[in-house]
Amino acid sequence: MPSPGEHKTVQARILTYAQEIGWTIVPREEAKRRWGFDPDAATPEEQARHASLFFGDLLHAKVREFNPK
Repeated sequence: MPSPGEHKTVQARILTYAQEIGWTIVPREEAKRRWGFDPDAATPEEQARHASLFFGDLLHAKVREFNPK
């Protein structure tokens, strides 16, 4: 019997907890689009080279929500 991997022991639990507290899970392909990955680049490194660390639209909306002025 194979031992549980990182996904089962760590990631799946974190994702379950995040959903329980009201966070929305974003599918990988949508996340890549929102980060600004380059889908035409040849390698994953090149796709991510100019991508953001954040969802810029969501970050801006939350900043405005917390500090409207």
